Amino acid sequence: MNKQKKLITASQLGSLLIGFSAGPAFLRFSNALVKTAGQDAWISAIIGLVYPLYVILIASFIINKHPNDNILVLSKKYFGRFLGSILNYIFISQFILVSLTVTSDFVNLTRTYIVPFLSPLKVIIIGISLAAYASFNGLKVLGKVNHLINFGYLVVLFSMVALKFGDLSNIQPVFGSGLLNILKANKETAYFYTGWEVIFLLYPYVKDSKSIKKKGLKAVGLAGIIWVWAVFCTIVYLGIDILPKSYWSYIFVFESIQIPIINNFRYIFTFVWILIIIRTISNYYFASILGINKLINVDIKKICIYIYPLMLYLALILSDNLLKEKILSFTSPTFTTFNLIFSTSIALLISFKPKY
Repeated sequence: MNKQKKLITASQLGSLLIGFSAGPAFLRFSNALVKTAGQDAWISAIIGLVYPLYVILIASFIINKHPNDNILVLSKKYFGRFLGSILNYIFISQFILVSLTVTSDFVNLTRTYIVPFLSPLKVIIIGISLAAYASFNGLKVLGKVNHLINFGYLVVLFSMVALKFGDLSNIQPVFGSGLLNILKANKETAYFYTGWEVIFLLYPYVKDSKSIKKKGLKAVGLAGIIWVWAVFCTIVYLGIDILPKSYWSYIFVFESIQIPIINNFRYIFTFVWILIIIRTISNYYFASILGINKLINVDIKKICIYIYPLMLYLALILSDNLLKEKILSFTSPTFTTFNLIFSTSIALLISFKPKY
């Protein structure tokens, strides 16, 4: 009974998956793809969804065979204690890294649009403290928070107004950048479509494991619509020549929205998105401490407190955009490749040794 009270629903897992994937990077997704794919960047965004779809499908297979053992347990079972532990450390390190890079985006966004008078350290303390507090309260609370904050994505609907002021010729000619460039741009989606891997970590904590596949695919569909739409309408509104001149190009789409009484809708969008960013930091913070808990078998609440000063220090270092971009340019495709090989290898081993 006590265990059941701590479990989350499949719907909450779906909300968590969206919360892990659609965060601050969403605002500059167009910038990354336009460099290579030009006006066809939105097509690259669609093709990039193959990765999260594959993650959900391979996870569904593993869940059917081992519904109570997450990937960290299975890694040691099938690869042995030594190699399995090394692979597990690599797997968990990506959540720690992303929590830090998301915090960096949080600092940059808030200091640019809301509190320019605060130092980066003060903003980092606010972000990490809220994330640590949310994580300390456990997965069930985090699941409910994600489910609630996901309604904030409804603000994206307002960006449809941009089509009225944009120019559809900005996305023409379709496939004009060439199929090769469209496919090359998918390398840039590695960081932006990260987060789905958390399903391998969280599925044992879901009440109805049979519904995970359905909710996971639904989450990919909803997140995919948000990602692709952001790229599409940003290109239509700004065009591929103006778009790269802004770091968070999608924010400028909301300047086209004129509502009586509201002076600038962009600021409303920014406030909503900051809530979403804090939620994303909390998600990755929790995934980090949960993974560390499984690796060293220390109470998860103690880990939450112990790593707090370290996270503050590392987040401050990564507040340097240049350093962050250099690290991500190497680690993002590396982690994506690792996740594909890691999860596929375990799935294959399960097929060969189903009763292990």
